Amino acid sequence: MKFEIVNAKKVESDLLDIVEYYKNINPKLAKEFISRMKEASAYILSVPFSFQIKYKNVRTVLLKQFPYHIHYILNEENNQIVILAVIHSYRNPQDYSKR
Repeated sequence: MKFEIVNAKKVESDLLDIVEYYKNINPKLAKEFISRMKEASAYILSVPFSFQIKYKNVRTVLLKQFPYHIHYILNEENNQIVILAVIHSYRNPQDYSKR
């Protein structure tokens, strides 16, 4: 089964905030973060069912080098991987539950 990745509404602005944060520290970090996001997304696409369900059918993937988890669900009906949030490891996922 072939999936496509779709971001939930708020994910794009979250990613822009994260990239801006790293850009203010060092532009190379921002580029590296983007690279790690692409790498993780490609990995999720290649093996979407291999990650453990953490809560309410939500699976998570930890980015390499950065303290962020991608939280996603599989919508098998539409062949979509829906990224719900990209959350810093020290943030409570419940903060994002109303999305």
